[in-house]
Amino acid sequence: MAEESGQERILTKRSDSGPIEKSRSKSAWSWAGQIVDGTGANFSKEVNTVLEGRLKAASLIFFVGYSAFFLKTELLGSAHITEADALLRWTQLVAIVSSGLIAWRTCAGCGHVNRNLRIAELILFGTSELYFIVLTYSMVLDCATRGYLFPIVAPWMILLFTYSLFIPNSWQRALAMMLPMAIAPVAVMGIAGFAVPVVAAEFAQPENSTVLIEAVMVMTFSLVIATWGVRTIRSLRTAEFEARQLGLYRLKRLLGRGGMGEVHLAEHLLLKRPCAIKLIRPEMAGDPQTLARFEREVRSTAQLTHWNTVEIYDYGVSEDGTFYYVMEYLPGMNLDQIVTMHGPMPDERLIHFFEQTCDALAEAHEQGLVHRDIKPANIFAAKRGGTYDVAKLLDFGLVRSEHVDVDTKITQEGRIAGSPMYMAPEQASGDVSDARADIYALGCVAYYVLTGKTPFQEANAVKLLLAHAQQTPVSLRSHNPNVSEELDAIVLKCLEKNPDDRFQSVEELREALKSVPVTETWTRERAQEWWTCHGCPKKRELDECIQEGREPPSYVADSTDNYAETKLLAGV
Repeated sequence: MAEESGQERILTKRSDSGPIEKSRSKSAWSWAGQIVDGTGANFSKEVNTVLEGRLKAASLIFFVGYSAFFLKTELLGSAHITEADALLRWTQLVAIVSSGLIAWRTCAGCGHVNRNLRIAELILFGTSELYFIVLTYSMVLDCATRGYLFPIVAPWMILLFTYSLFIPNSWQRALAMMLPMAIAPVAVMGIAGFAVPVVAAEFAQPENSTVLIEAVMVMTFSLVIATWGVRTIRSLRTAEFEARQLGLYRLKRLLGRGGMGEVHLAEHLLLKRPCAIKLIRPEMAGDPQTLARFEREVRSTAQLTHWNTVEIYDYGVSEDGTFYYVMEYLPGMNLDQIVTMHGPMPDERLIHFFEQTCDALAEAHEQGLVHRDIKPANIFAAKRGGTYDVAKLLDFGLVRSEHVDVDTKITQEGRIAGSPMYMAPEQASGDVSDARADIYALGCVAYYVLTGKTPFQEANAVKLLLAHAQQTPVSLRSHNPNVSEELDAIVLKCLEKNPDDRFQSVEELREALKSVPVTETWTRERAQEWWTCHGCPKKRELDECIQEGREPPSYVADSTDNYAETKLLAGV
């Protein structure tokens, strides 16, 4: 586990050609955490890899160093003989053997050691501490016998800084491991001064009265520096790990969940720009051909430059097959949410949104892109540049599956692509569809936004598709008398079964909408007034937090949440 808890995650991307849930009964973070840093497997694996290499290096250094001092003593003898020498020799041998074994097994790639690296760490530094305790006692005894004392902290500073430099850790765990190292020399000197008469006599001398105080100060200072160093190294290692990834997006919180995956609020690590990341689960992405189609469509959509089309910043495919793409974060709500919460829109507001949507579609159609999934949830009423009700067209056929889901409000992708409630007859039959299929879908969306009802009310997806192909929708005015006759006629023309009987282009539809007489146009001032009094409180709070640079509220959607509420928070 990484050292920091919380809900921040780092989205990573594969470094080669591509970028990089548990069941819904558990938190959505479980799945997302598999492809992000923080508490994810990627960074844990990175730390274990570093720990293995660092333990190997530290154990080799200890083994060589301890062995050199042992051989020096055996071959040349010791100039200082004390009663602790026998114990010192045995603890030195224990430290040599333990460090040698750990160095050998890590160099040999022993699976048992590699699975228990933290235990090996405890053994390596624990035996070293034991050796240094006896060494410190021996040195104190030798110095007192010779008539002087000084703070014996050098061996402990070496051990402490070796640990902080070599062992990857959170600063909290490092502090817990290094605190005994900082206390040990002071404790040994203090106990020796209390229990050993010759040492006590030296401590009684005025010139030695500050020896313990000096030892405490040096070790405290060393402990603070080492702990701060661990924290700094950890931060640099995390930043380096993130920099080696190509994603560079920090997942801050779950926004919503749908049939294909999840949407997360994220932030670009370098630009600090808020964005929305849609994660598409591997089982929904399908085979490699499907992923290739996703990538192709994202690249095509990213070429669209119209301001009423959502801007795509990045996309990727993880090693486990999770497809994701990064888009601009949009303050506001989509048309489905607005109608669900506040009822049908007046004619002038629908026209305001549709003129912008037609502009966005005109650019896409000119480039040969057919949306194929226009629905109220994919037309967003955003606040951009201080202006409310800026239409943003989302998801150019990106999320589709091989079957039409029985939930007719969930977009699926494949042989029959789109949302059954808003699908053109030729699209439902699997025939080749062109821009006029998008015009049919716009008619369905207009029908819903103006009346609060879809053109056909069948609950079963198959019956719904048959209704689109065979039944004639009733007039919008039968549901909402406030809809003008001119707008009613335009929407019904969009819903003609034969594509040749519809508007032949979105430019033609836009001109027809401009000719609709309205009592009052939908202005910026009216839009601002509406948003001041309406909207989703939770979404507004989230938008304000992001705009002001504050941390977003801690709400995280899970399986117990009402789906509609989760979708309202998603916004995309």
